[in-house]
Amino acid sequence: MAYLNNAWYIASWSADVTDAPVGRTLLEKPIVLYRDSQGHAVALGGMCPHRFAPLGDGKILGDNIMCPYHALQFNSDGACVLNPHGDGHIPPNAKVDSYAVLEKNGAIWVWMGDKQAADPKLISDTDWFVSPDYASVHGYLRVNANYQMVVDNLLDLTHAPFLHPNTVGGDPEDSAGMEHEFKTDDDGVIHSNYFVHAMPRPSPQLIPFWGDKPGDFRAEMRWRAACSLELDIRFSPVGGDRLEGLHVPSLHYLVPESETVTHYFYAMARNVALDNPQIDAAMAEGARQAFEDEDEPMIKACQDLMGTTDLMSLNPVILKTDIAGVQARRKLAQLIKAQ
Repeated sequence: MAYLNNAWYIASWSADVTDAPVGRTLLEKPIVLYRDSQGHAVALGGMCPHRFAPLGDGKILGDNIMCPYHALQFNSDGACVLNPHGDGHIPPNAKVDSYAVLEKNGAIWVWMGDKQAADPKLISDTDWFVSPDYASVHGYLRVNANYQMVVDNLLDLTHAPFLHPNTVGGDPEDSAGMEHEFKTDDDGVIHSNYFVHAMPRPSPQLIPFWGDKPGDFRAEMRWRAACSLELDIRFSPVGGDRLEGLHVPSLHYLVPESETVTHYFYAMARNVALDNPQIDAAMAEGARQAFEDEDEPMIKACQDLMGTTDLMSLNPVILKTDIAGVQARRKLAQLIKAQ
């Protein structure tokens, strides 16, 4: 399957890469993540070129990573720097790919294409994730479906009251009259925004923060190629400033492992009830339940019934609320073709 190589993909949450290497498959390519002696994140091809052992099972020695099979060592540029066998000769093809890496706002990002094209400005600012003004939780989910199916799911939030009535969706009647706005910025960012004026009550997950009372509800989603999505949930006084009241931002970073498996890194925060571990735990469990117990089984069921990852080949019914997902697919296809 063709992927957009010249793009940033989250490879791990920063906290999950410590003193041991982490093996992962991104865009059907095995990679290994580790930290050098200075604590800087390194991303290399994850398969030793000798007998193709997984470097993710290896050992970190200073700035190098050692293969677990025959102990060849590779530096942070991917070059083999030690062969402990025979006369120590290092064959010219004893090297692995080296990827551009950027650690920002609690995540480790890897540029899977040309290192010279890796532009840090293409990663958006989500400093709320590490801001003391917010309490945040994060997690990871492995989705057994094509990543574009997950993008479709996130760009069309009209499913929420029906698939998530007891978590992030709420009663479908409370969403009556929902307005939808779609637009694309000059830099290719796609916006899919939803608004309900004087919603009778927020969704069950938000009631502990706002109370069981009316407010103006907003859900503002942004998509960036290849598959990074950011959602701002706001519940504000009826007719008041949209920036007043409850703000629950979330991140949805998707990375294709293969054509039918997706890494799903997610994070969620709130601007109220800070420094409360019990609420943190409840928020994390609510997010996990919505994503893992509700979204993932439905997306996988759709994928299984489709029998293909080429959605458009099945001539699906297209609703007005599908416009953001369709445009994201078109934009991604153009970028893949152009590369």
